[in-house]
Amino acid sequence: MDPGDPAGDPAAGERRRMGQDPLLLLQALQTLWSTRERQQLREEAWRGFAALDDPLAGLLDMLESCRGQRGEGPSLAAWISHQLQCWLQAQPRPSLAQHSLRLKQLQARAVRVLTESPPSLAAPLASIFQLQDADRSCLLAHVHRLHHEGRFREAATLGATLKLQSELGVEKMSVPLLLQDKVALVERYVAGFPDLQRRLLVLMDSWCQPGFDIKDVASCHVTAAGAAASGEERLGLAGAQPSSPE
Repeated sequence: MDPGDPAGDPAAGERRRMGQDPLLLLQALQTLWSTRERQQLREEAWRGFAALDDPLAGLLDMLESCRGQRGEGPSLAAWISHQLQCWLQAQPRPSLAQHSLRLKQLQARAVRVLTESPPSLAAPLASIFQLQDADRSCLLAHVHRLHHEGRFREAATLGATLKLQSELGVEKMSVPLLLQDKVALVERYVAGFPDLQRRLLVLMDSWCQPGFDIKDVASCHVTAAGAAASGEERLGLAGAQPSSPE
């Protein structure tokens, strides 16, 4: 069904009566997106947000309609989310925290959208829907799934964005990244968490002990083993043949 065609959608008539249909706004933005007229696109988006009866629910309607559309270049879904985030910051609107039931309903939808979306949506959705205060079980399950699939960078970045580090821990999230020489990402992951920073230092100290062999660590992280040689060379952690760190 055409995302801009309300036919067959029982909720569409209600959306039209209450304000602009978010799917019609999405259709207009899709047309402008192809022209690359960014200023006009931004103006149309902000006008559309103002005309929506419920901009947050409208955003979720649009994102749900966009799912699976991963074209080349910047994602329209991510752009719309970022623009709504900016638009909300410019509005004298009451905090969602004042409407806890409504917030929980929106958060539940936003979490479902997040788990089926590219990483570029994580930051704006976390900000708009205060996902750091949402049901953490679903978010943790999603991060663990990313990690299990070997998408270590995505898992760590999303975990940090959602402030899940205390539940996720250090070793599981950090070791595959260290084996791939992504030290800066690990440092960002533990930033602001002194206890996790101390545990990371203890882990790194253990890797510097005599007789330590990075291959023993890599064998426990099979999907990261391909990067072990690089980590071995760059971190200078091979027990038998140490190399100078860069």
